Amino acid sequence: MNQEIPENWIKVKFKELAKQKSVRVDDPGESGYEKYVGLEHLDSGELVVKRYGSTSDVTSTMKLFEKDDILFARRNTYLRRVSVAPFDGVCSGDIIVLEPILKYIVEGFLPIFMQFEPFENKIIALSAGAFSKRIKWKQLAEEEIVIPSIEEQKKIVETIWSIQDNLNRIEKLLLVSRKVKEEFLNKLLTKGINHSSFKKTDYGDIPENWNVIKLSEIGEDKDSIVAGPFGSNLKVKDYKESGVPIIRLQNIERNNFILKDIKYISKEKADELSYHSYNEGDIVLAKLGDPIGKTCEVPAYMKNGIVTSDVVRIRVSSQKANKKFIEYMLNSPICNYQFVAKTVGSTRPRVNLSDVRDLIIFLPPISEQNEITDIFLELDRNIQKYQEHKNNIENLKLKVTNDFISGILKIPQEALQNVQ
Repeated sequence: MNQEIPENWIKVKFKELAKQKSVRVDDPGESGYEKYVGLEHLDSGELVVKRYGSTSDVTSTMKLFEKDDILFARRNTYLRRVSVAPFDGVCSGDIIVLEPILKYIVEGFLPIFMQFEPFENKIIALSAGAFSKRIKWKQLAEEEIVIPSIEEQKKIVETIWSIQDNLNRIEKLLLVSRKVKEEFLNKLLTKGINHSSFKKTDYGDIPENWNVIKLSEIGEDKDSIVAGPFGSNLKVKDYKESGVPIIRLQNIERNNFILKDIKYISKEKADELSYHSYNEGDIVLAKLGDPIGKTCEVPAYMKNGIVTSDVVRIRVSSQKANKKFIEYMLNSPICNYQFVAKTVGSTRPRVNLSDVRDLIIFLPPISEQNEITDIFLELDRNIQKYQEHKNNIENLKLKVTNDFISGILKIPQEALQNVQ
Protein backbone atom coordinates (compact mmCIF):
# COMPACT_ATOMS: atom_id res chain seq x y z
CA MET A 1 0.00 0.00 0.00
CA ASN A 2 1.53 3.28 -1.08
CA GLN A 3 1.35 5.79 1.72
CA GLU A 4 3.64 8.02 3.73
CA ILE A 5 4.74 6.27 6.91
CA PRO A 6 4.02 8.23 10.11
CA GLU A 7 6.77 8.37 12.72
CA ASN A 8 7.32 5.13 14.70
CA TRP A 9 5.14 3.13 12.29
CA ILE A 10 6.54 0.15 10.41
CA LYS A 11 6.14 -1.55 7.04
CA VAL A 12 5.55 -5.31 7.08
CA LYS A 13 4.08 -8.02 4.88
CA PHE A 14 0.67 -9.38 5.77
CA LYS A 15 2.10 -12.87 6.35
CA GLU A 16 4.06 -11.37 9.28
CA LEU A 17 0.78 -10.47 10.97
CA ALA A 18 -1.22 -13.67 10.44
CA LYS A 19 -0.93 -17.25 9.33
CA GLN A 20 -3.48 -19.15 7.32
CA LYS A 21 -5.10 -22.18 8.95
CA SER A 22 -6.44 -24.81 6.56
CA VAL A 23 -7.61 -27.92 8.42
CA ARG A 24 -10.06 -30.01 6.36
CA VAL A 25 -13.28 -31.32 7.84
CA ASP A 26 -14.62 -33.95 5.43
CA ASP A 27 -17.90 -34.80 7.20
CA PRO A 28 -19.09 -31.69 9.06
CA GLY A 29 -22.24 -33.35 10.42
CA GLU A 30 -20.16 -36.01 12.18
CA SER A 31 -17.26 -33.75 13.15
CA GLY A 32 -18.42 -32.96 16.67
CA TYR A 33 -18.78 -29.28 15.76
CA GLU A 34 -22.28 -27.79 15.70
CA LYS A 35 -21.78 -24.39 14.11
CA TYR A 36 -21.21 -23.75 10.42
CA VAL A 37 -20.25 -20.34 9.01
CA GLY A 38 -20.79 -19.69 5.32
CA LEU A 39 -20.31 -16.52 3.30
CA GLU A 40 -23.97 -15.75 3.90
CA HIS A 41 -23.32 -15.50 7.65
CA LEU A 42 -20.58 -12.87 7.43
CA ASP A 43 -21.88 -9.30 7.57
CA SER A 44 -20.15 -6.29 6.03
CA GLY A 45 -18.41 -4.14 8.64
CA GLU A 46 -19.08 -6.51 11.57
CA LEU A 47 -16.08 -7.18 13.79
CA VAL A 48 -17.63 -10.33 15.29
CA VAL A 49 -19.45 -13.27 13.66
CA LYS A 50 -23.07 -13.04 14.84
CA ARG A 51 -24.83 -15.55 12.61
CA TYR A 52 -24.22 -19.18 11.74
CA GLY A 53 -25.89 -22.34 10.48
CA SER A 54 -25.82 -25.96 11.56
CA THR A 55 -23.23 -28.52 10.46
CA SER A 56 -26.11 -31.00 10.07
CA ASP A 57 -27.19 -29.01 7.00
CA VAL A 58 -23.87 -29.23 5.12
CA THR A 59 -22.34 -32.30 3.48
CA SER A 60 -19.34 -31.00 1.52
CA THR A 61 -15.82 -30.62 2.89
CA MET A 62 -15.34 -27.59 5.14
CA LYS A 63 -12.49 -25.92 7.02
CA LEU A 64 -12.01 -25.91 10.78
CA PHE A 65 -11.78 -22.68 12.74
CA GLU A 66 -11.32 -22.03 16.44
CA LYS A 67 -12.55 -19.35 18.81
CA ASP A 68 -10.76 -16.01 18.21
CA ASP A 69 -9.68 -16.94 14.68
CA ILE A 70 -10.43 -14.33 12.02
CA LEU A 71 -12.75 -15.35 9.19
CA PHE A 72 -12.10 -13.46 5.96
CA ALA A 73 -14.42 -13.84 2.95
CA ARG A 74 -12.06 -14.20 -0.01
CA ARG A 75 -14.92 -14.24 -2.55
CA ASN A 76 -16.76 -11.05 -3.55
CA THR A 77 -14.29 -9.01 -1.54
CA TYR A 78 -16.15 -5.81 -2.41
CA LEU A 79 -18.61 -6.82 0.33
CA ARG A 80 -15.85 -6.21 2.92
CA ARG A 81 -16.55 -9.19 5.20
CA VAL A 82 -14.03 -10.01 7.93
CA SER A 83 -15.00 -10.97 11.49
CA VAL A 84 -13.65 -12.64 14.62
CA ALA A 85 -15.15 -16.03 15.46
CA PRO A 86 -16.48 -16.12 19.07
CA PHE A 87 -16.81 -19.93 18.95
CA ASP A 88 -15.31 -23.06 17.36
CA GLY A 89 -16.83 -24.47 14.18
CA VAL A 90 -16.40 -25.17 10.48
CA CYS A 91 -16.60 -22.76 7.57
CA SER A 92 -16.88 -22.54 3.80
CA GLY A 93 -13.84 -23.07 1.60
CA ASP A 94 -14.35 -19.50 0.36
CA ILE A 95 -13.42 -18.21 3.81
CA ILE A 96 -9.75 -17.79 4.73
CA VAL A 97 -9.15 -18.71 8.38
CA LEU A 98 -6.47 -16.50 9.95
CA GLU A 99 -4.62 -16.76 13.26
CA PRO A 100 -2.95 -13.47 14.30
CA ILE A 101 0.80 -13.52 14.94
CA LEU A 102 1.34 -11.32 17.98
CA LYS A 103 4.81 -10.05 17.12
CA TYR A 104 4.18 -6.73 15.40
CA ILE A 105 0.56 -6.40 16.47
CA VAL A 106 -1.45 -6.61 19.69
CA GLU A 107 -4.45 -8.82 20.28
CA GLY A 108 -7.63 -7.43 18.72
CA PHE A 109 -5.84 -5.16 16.23
CA LEU A 110 -5.83 -7.33 13.08
CA PRO A 111 -9.60 -7.46 12.45
CA ILE A 112 -9.74 -3.70 12.92
CA PHE A 113 -6.91 -3.20 10.43
CA MET A 114 -8.61 -5.49 7.90
CA GLN A 115 -11.62 -3.14 7.98
CA PHE A 116 -9.36 -0.15 7.24
CA GLU A 117 -10.72 1.17 3.93
CA PRO A 118 -7.39 1.62 2.05
CA PHE A 119 -6.49 -1.98 2.92
CA GLU A 120 -9.93 -3.24 1.85
CA ASN A 121 -9.65 -1.31 -1.41
CA LYS A 122 -6.28 -2.91 -2.13
CA ILE A 123 -7.76 -6.37 -1.51
CA ILE A 124 -10.63 -5.61 -3.88
CA ALA A 125 -8.15 -4.46 -6.56
CA LEU A 126 -6.12 -7.67 -6.18
CA SER A 127 -9.18 -9.93 -6.50
CA ALA A 128 -9.63 -11.73 -9.81
CA GLY A 129 -12.35 -13.69 -11.60
CA ALA A 130 -14.98 -13.19 -14.26
CA PHE A 131 -18.16 -13.31 -12.19
CA SER A 132 -17.26 -13.85 -8.55
CA LYS A 133 -13.90 -12.28 -7.82
CA ARG A 134 -11.61 -13.96 -5.30
CA ILE A 135 -8.27 -13.29 -3.71
CA LYS A 136 -5.72 -16.02 -2.97
CA TRP A 137 -3.84 -16.39 0.30
CA LYS A 138 -0.53 -16.09 -1.58
CA GLN A 139 -1.52 -12.64 -2.83
CA LEU A 140 -2.75 -11.53 0.59
CA ALA A 141 0.32 -12.91 2.35
CA GLU A 142 2.77 -10.90 0.22
CA GLU A 143 0.91 -7.61 0.48
CA GLU A 144 3.02 -4.86 2.07
CA ILE A 145 1.24 -2.78 4.68
CA VAL A 146 2.02 -0.02 7.15
CA ILE A 147 0.93 -0.47 10.76
CA PRO A 148 1.04 1.83 13.80
CA SER A 149 3.41 1.36 16.72
CA ILE A 150 2.45 -1.13 19.42
CA GLU A 151 1.53 1.70 21.81
CA GLU A 152 -0.70 3.33 19.20
CA GLN A 153 -2.30 -0.05 18.40
CA LYS A 154 -3.22 -0.54 22.07
CA LYS A 155 -5.07 2.78 22.08
CA ILE A 156 -6.80 2.00 18.76
CA VAL A 157 -7.88 -1.44 20.00
CA GLU A 158 -9.29 -0.05 23.25
CA THR A 159 -11.19 2.68 21.43
CA ILE A 160 -12.63 0.66 18.54
CA TRP A 161 -13.65 -2.34 20.66
CA SER A 162 -15.33 0.04 23.12
CA ILE A 163 -17.32 1.47 20.22
CA GLN A 164 -18.13 -2.13 19.21
CA ASP A 165 -19.43 -2.82 22.74
CA ASN A 166 -21.77 0.15 22.40
CA LEU A 167 -22.93 -1.19 19.05
CA ASN A 168 -23.67 -4.55 20.62
CA ARG A 169 -25.83 -2.90 23.30
CA ILE A 170 -27.82 -0.95 20.70
CA GLU A 171 -28.29 -4.11 18.63
CA LYS A 172 -29.71 -5.89 21.67
CA LEU A 173 -32.16 -3.02 22.21
CA LEU A 174 -33.15 -3.25 18.55
CA LEU A 175 -33.65 -7.00 18.82
CA VAL A 176 -35.83 -6.66 21.92
CA SER A 177 -37.85 -3.83 20.38
CA ARG A 178 -38.54 -5.84 17.23
CA LYS A 179 -39.50 -8.88 19.28
CA VAL A 180 -41.93 -6.80 21.36
CA LYS A 181 -43.48 -5.46 18.16
CA GLU A 182 -43.82 -8.97 16.74
CA GLU A 183 -45.56 -10.16 19.90
CA PHE A 184 -47.91 -7.17 19.78
CA LEU A 185 -48.65 -7.88 16.12
CA ASN A 186 -49.81 -11.37 17.04
CA LYS A 187 -51.81 -10.27 20.05
CA LEU A 188 -53.38 -6.92 19.14
CA LEU A 189 -54.35 -7.94 15.59
CA THR A 190 -56.24 -11.02 16.82
CA LYS A 191 -57.39 -10.16 20.37
CA GLY A 192 -57.56 -6.37 20.31
CA ILE A 193 -57.54 -4.11 23.38
CA ASN A 194 -59.35 -5.03 26.62
CA HIS A 195 -61.90 -7.45 25.16
CA SER A 196 -63.70 -10.05 27.28
CA SER A 197 -66.16 -11.40 24.71
CA PHE A 198 -64.92 -13.38 21.69
CA LYS A 199 -66.48 -15.30 18.81
CA LYS A 200 -65.26 -18.33 16.92
CA THR A 201 -64.28 -18.02 13.26
CA ASP A 202 -62.61 -20.34 10.75
CA TYR A 203 -59.44 -18.37 11.48
CA GLY A 204 -59.53 -18.46 15.28
CA ASP A 205 -61.29 -16.56 18.05
CA ILE A 206 -61.58 -12.79 17.61
CA PRO A 207 -63.40 -10.05 19.57
CA GLU A 208 -67.18 -10.16 19.28
CA ASN A 209 -67.48 -6.77 17.54
CA TRP A 210 -64.78 -7.47 14.91
CA ASN A 211 -65.49 -8.54 11.34
CA VAL A 212 -63.79 -11.11 9.10
CA ILE A 213 -63.56 -9.72 5.57
CA LYS A 214 -61.65 -10.00 2.33
CA LEU A 215 -59.03 -7.34 1.68
CA SER A 216 -60.97 -6.28 -1.43
CA GLU A 217 -63.73 -4.93 0.84
CA ILE A 218 -61.59 -2.11 2.27
CA GLY A 219 -61.58 -0.14 -0.99
CA GLU A 220 -64.20 1.87 -2.85
CA ASP A 221 -64.34 -0.63 -5.75
CA LYS A 222 -62.44 -3.57 -7.29
CA ASP A 223 -59.94 -1.19 -8.88
CA SER A 224 -58.82 -0.13 -5.41
CA ILE A 225 -56.43 -3.10 -5.58
CA VAL A 226 -54.49 -3.41 -8.84
CA ALA A 227 -51.23 -5.00 -9.94
CA GLY A 228 -48.59 -3.51 -12.19
CA PRO A 229 -48.66 -4.02 -15.98
CA PHE A 230 -47.39 -7.15 -17.71
CA GLY A 231 -43.64 -7.06 -18.25
CA SER A 232 -44.17 -6.71 -21.99
CA ASN A 233 -45.97 -3.40 -21.39
CA LEU A 234 -43.22 -1.90 -19.24
CA LYS A 235 -39.65 -2.75 -20.22
CA VAL A 236 -36.24 -1.58 -19.09
CA LYS A 237 -35.90 0.33 -22.36
CA ASP A 238 -38.82 2.52 -21.16
CA TYR A 239 -36.81 3.77 -18.15
CA LYS A 240 -35.71 7.40 -18.14
CA GLU A 241 -33.38 9.54 -16.03
CA SER A 242 -36.33 11.68 -14.91
CA GLY A 243 -40.07 11.86 -15.33
CA VAL A 244 -42.79 9.82 -13.61
CA PRO A 245 -41.39 7.51 -10.86
CA ILE A 246 -42.06 3.78 -10.76
CA ILE A 247 -42.10 1.53 -7.69
CA ARG A 248 -40.33 -1.83 -7.92
CA LEU A 249 -39.81 -4.79 -5.59
CA GLN A 250 -36.52 -3.44 -4.23
CA ASN A 251 -38.29 -0.34 -2.93
CA ILE A 252 -40.54 -2.32 -0.56
CA GLU A 253 -39.73 -3.56 2.94
CA ARG A 254 -42.08 -4.20 5.83
CA ASN A 255 -43.47 -0.82 6.93
CA ASN A 256 -40.56 0.88 5.22
CA PHE A 257 -40.20 2.38 1.74
CA ILE A 258 -36.62 2.05 0.44
CA LEU A 259 -35.50 5.13 -1.48
CA LYS A 260 -32.98 3.35 -3.68
CA ASP A 261 -32.27 3.33 -7.41
CA ILE A 262 -35.60 4.94 -8.34
CA LYS A 263 -36.43 4.58 -12.03
CA TYR A 264 -38.64 6.84 -14.14
CA ILE A 265 -40.75 6.69 -17.27
CA SER A 266 -42.06 9.39 -19.58
CA LYS A 267 -45.39 11.11 -18.90
CA GLU A 268 -46.72 9.63 -22.15
CA LYS A 269 -45.86 6.11 -20.98
CA ALA A 270 -47.37 6.81 -17.55
CA ASP A 271 -50.61 8.01 -19.18
CA GLU A 272 -50.71 4.78 -21.19
CA LEU A 273 -50.34 2.76 -17.96
CA SER A 274 -52.56 4.95 -15.78
CA TYR A 275 -54.67 1.96 -14.60
CA HIS A 276 -51.54 0.79 -12.73
CA SER A 277 -50.89 4.11 -11.02
CA TYR A 278 -50.27 4.85 -7.36
CA ASN A 279 -50.76 7.99 -5.29
CA GLU A 280 -48.76 9.08 -2.26
CA GLY A 281 -50.26 7.40 0.81
CA ASP A 282 -51.32 4.25 -1.06
CA ILE A 283 -50.06 0.87 0.16
CA VAL A 284 -47.76 -1.17 -2.08
CA LEU A 285 -47.27 -4.93 -1.71
CA ALA A 286 -44.52 -7.19 -3.07
CA LYS A 287 -45.90 -10.22 -4.93
CA LEU A 288 -42.64 -12.12 -4.39
CA GLY A 289 -39.51 -11.85 -2.30
CA ASP A 290 -38.68 -12.54 1.31
CA PRO A 291 -40.98 -12.23 3.10
CA ILE A 292 -43.58 -12.63 0.40
CA GLY A 293 -46.35 -10.03 0.60
CA LYS A 294 -44.34 -7.41 2.49
CA THR A 295 -45.98 -3.99 2.32
CA CYS A 296 -45.33 -0.34 3.01
CA GLU A 297 -46.94 3.04 2.48
CA VAL A 298 -45.91 5.23 -0.45
CA PRO A 299 -44.18 8.30 1.06
CA ALA A 300 -45.18 11.82 0.09
CA TYR A 301 -41.91 12.50 -1.73
CA MET A 302 -42.72 9.78 -4.29
CA LYS A 303 -45.79 11.74 -5.39
CA ASN A 304 -47.76 9.88 -8.09
CA GLY A 305 -46.41 7.17 -10.39
CA ILE A 306 -46.71 3.61 -11.68
CA VAL A 307 -46.14 0.21 -10.02
CA THR A 308 -44.32 -2.58 -11.86
CA SER A 309 -45.63 -6.09 -12.59
CA ASP A 310 -44.48 -7.65 -9.30
CA VAL A 311 -46.09 -4.96 -7.15
CA VAL A 312 -49.72 -4.56 -6.07
CA ARG A 313 -51.15 -1.14 -5.24
CA ILE A 314 -53.80 -1.02 -2.48
CA ARG A 315 -55.97 2.06 -1.96
CA VAL A 316 -57.87 2.05 1.34
CA SER A 317 -61.17 3.88 1.81
CA SER A 318 -60.84 6.12 4.88
CA GLN A 319 -64.52 5.45 5.58
CA LYS A 320 -63.86 1.75 6.00
CA ALA A 321 -60.40 1.42 7.53
CA ASN A 322 -57.28 3.12 8.86
CA LYS A 323 -54.72 2.53 6.09
CA LYS A 324 -51.84 2.20 8.57
CA PHE A 325 -53.83 -0.47 10.41
CA ILE A 326 -54.26 -2.33 7.11
CA GLU A 327 -50.52 -2.00 6.43
CA TYR A 328 -49.70 -3.54 9.83
CA MET A 329 -52.28 -6.29 9.27
CA LEU A 330 -50.74 -7.16 5.88
CA ASN A 331 -47.30 -7.44 7.46
CA SER A 332 -48.56 -9.66 10.28
CA PRO A 333 -48.36 -13.48 10.61
CA ILE A 334 -52.12 -13.59 9.92
CA CYS A 335 -51.55 -12.60 6.31
CA ASN A 336 -48.08 -14.06 5.89
CA TYR A 337 -49.43 -17.55 6.69
CA GLN A 338 -52.03 -17.17 3.96
CA PHE A 339 -49.47 -16.03 1.40
CA VAL A 340 -47.13 -18.91 2.24
CA ALA A 341 -49.98 -21.44 2.00
CA LYS A 342 -50.80 -20.22 -1.51
CA THR A 343 -47.20 -20.62 -2.71
CA VAL A 344 -46.22 -24.01 -1.22
CA GLY A 345 -44.44 -26.12 -3.84
CA SER A 346 -43.62 -23.21 -6.13
CA THR A 347 -40.04 -22.99 -7.39
CA ARG A 348 -40.26 -19.19 -7.31
CA PRO A 349 -43.01 -18.36 -4.81
CA ARG A 350 -45.23 -15.45 -5.71
CA VAL A 351 -48.83 -14.43 -5.13
CA ASN A 352 -51.15 -13.15 -7.82
CA LEU A 353 -53.63 -10.31 -7.77
CA SER A 354 -56.63 -12.50 -6.90
CA ASP A 355 -54.68 -13.94 -3.92
CA VAL A 356 -54.21 -10.42 -2.60
CA ARG A 357 -57.81 -9.38 -3.17
CA ASP A 358 -59.10 -12.56 -1.49
CA LEU A 359 -56.83 -12.24 1.52
CA ILE A 360 -58.76 -12.66 4.80
CA ILE A 361 -58.22 -9.94 7.40
CA PHE A 362 -59.77 -9.04 10.77
CA LEU A 363 -61.35 -5.61 10.98
CA PRO A 364 -62.14 -3.90 14.32
CA PRO A 365 -64.25 -0.72 14.55
CA ILE A 366 -62.38 2.34 13.26
CA SER A 367 -61.84 3.71 16.79
CA GLU A 368 -60.01 0.54 17.86
CA GLN A 369 -58.07 0.42 14.61
CA ASN A 370 -56.80 3.89 15.47
CA GLU A 371 -55.78 2.84 19.00
CA ILE A 372 -53.94 -0.25 17.79
CA THR A 373 -52.22 1.76 15.05
CA ASP A 374 -51.00 4.35 17.56
CA ILE A 375 -49.36 1.59 19.61
CA PHE A 376 -47.56 0.22 16.55
CA LEU A 377 -46.46 3.68 15.43
CA GLU A 378 -44.90 4.30 18.85
CA LEU A 379 -43.10 0.95 18.71
CA ASP A 380 -41.83 1.82 15.22
CA ARG A 381 -40.61 5.21 16.43
CA ASN A 382 -38.53 3.50 19.11
CA ILE A 383 -37.13 1.01 16.59
CA GLN A 384 -36.28 3.86 14.22
CA LYS A 385 -34.55 5.78 17.04
CA TYR A 386 -32.38 2.78 17.92
CA GLN A 387 -31.65 2.10 14.24
CA GLU A 388 -30.50 5.69 13.67
CA HIS A 389 -28.32 5.49 16.77
CA LYS A 390 -26.81 2.23 15.48
CA ASN A 391 -26.13 3.80 12.07
CA ASN A 392 -24.41 6.78 13.71
CA ILE A 393 -22.17 4.53 15.81
CA GLU A 394 -21.28 2.40 12.76
CA ASN A 395 -20.32 5.55 10.84
CA LEU A 396 -18.24 6.72 13.81
CA LYS A 397 -16.45 3.36 14.02
CA LEU A 398 -15.61 3.47 10.30
CA LYS A 399 -14.34 7.05 10.45
CA VAL A 400 -12.15 6.65 13.51
CA THR A 401 -10.78 3.34 12.20
CA ASN A 402 -9.70 5.07 8.98
CA ASP A 403 -8.39 8.21 10.71
CA PHE A 404 -6.43 6.41 13.43
CA ILE A 405 -4.86 3.72 11.24
CA SER A 406 -3.92 6.23 8.54
CA GLY A 407 -2.29 8.42 11.20
CA ILE A 408 -4.52 11.42 10.44
CA LEU A 409 -5.54 11.43 14.10
CA LYS A 410 -3.84 10.07 17.20
CA ILE A 411 -5.58 9.15 20.42
CA PRO A 412 -4.41 11.04 23.51
CA GLN A 413 -3.82 8.54 26.32
CA GLU A 414 -5.93 10.59 28.74
CA ALA A 415 -8.93 10.29 26.41
CA LEU A 416 -9.13 6.55 27.10
CA GLN A 417 -9.93 7.18 30.77
CA ASN A 418 -13.47 8.11 29.66
CA VAL A 419 -13.95 5.30 27.14
CA GLN A 420 -17.17 3.31 27.83
